[in-house]
Amino acid sequence: MEYRKLGCSDLNVSVIGFGAWGVGGAPFWSSEGDNISLKAIQKAYDMGINFFDTAPVYGFGLSERLIGKALKPVRDKVILATKCGLRWEKEVLGSISKLATRESILEEIDQSLERLDTDYIDLYQVHWPDGKTPHEETMQTLLEIQKQGKIRHIGVSNYSVVQMQECLKVGPLVSLQPEYSLLQRSIERETVPFCLIHDIGIIAYSPLASGVLTGKYGRDTKFKDWRSKGIIGQFTGEAFVKNIEKVEQLKTITESQKKTCGQMAINWVVHQPGVASALVGVKNDRQVEENLKSIGWQPENPVREEIDKIFAEG
Repeated sequence: MEYRKLGCSDLNVSVIGFGAWGVGGAPFWSSEGDNISLKAIQKAYDMGINFFDTAPVYGFGLSERLIGKALKPVRDKVILATKCGLRWEKEVLGSISKLATRESILEEIDQSLERLDTDYIDLYQVHWPDGKTPHEETMQTLLEIQKQGKIRHIGVSNYSVVQMQECLKVGPLVSLQPEYSLLQRSIERETVPFCLIHDIGIIAYSPLASGVLTGKYGRDTKFKDWRSKGIIGQFTGEAFVKNIEKVEQLKTITESQKKTCGQMAINWVVHQPGVASALVGVKNDRQVEENLKSIGWQPENPVREEIDKIFAEG
């Protein structure tokens, strides 16, 4: 396993991180059960993954509980990352709202610490920017709980360059967690250069474009889960069909390289400038083993150039 320094922090994270969205189950995904999820987390640790990323809204707290339970015996050997800023009133998808006020963060941090069964969180991230709360209020609160020892480092997720600039006026950020994949490259224009200049580590989420880059879906696929809601990504209409056409071209390349589409897609992300770790969601230990075959190699230049040409924006 390869490990990389996360931005300006003292954290050395595995280049493949465990994205714990999937093990949370409802309302976003269907899981394979708590026991299988726990085995997947343990398998990831056994194979060298030390970076585990979760959030309160993943399974309404279940993801955090599973991560905490599985990793408690090795707590001092792993890096736990969770988030604040998304809240729900009841356990339905439509009730989730963005809220990064001082009052909300102070409540959320204690709830996450309890669910994770730990005294501190290594990386605490604002899940989505709250357009109604000043960034100064959010950052001052995060610095307050950092001073209390409840969190070690502060990061943000889904923030723009302008929003990060506002945060940096108040305190340091060690990481940004954006959506980044062969099918979503918009951060390359402004965000990546900004992060490189300010030593903000990039934690790429959805490197498989929520499964599309595995190659298992076709143009006629109709999603019945959150992907049909238009929350993130393009999973319907003409844009989805165009993406599937690109993935079909990728299949031809990966077959010649004796790799899967998913492995090639993850490999591409972890070799992009500024990326410290790619969060890959898994539901069982078999998927952990399959995903870790994505690292330890790199395609030759002609192959990389061909892939970049297929997936170039526009």
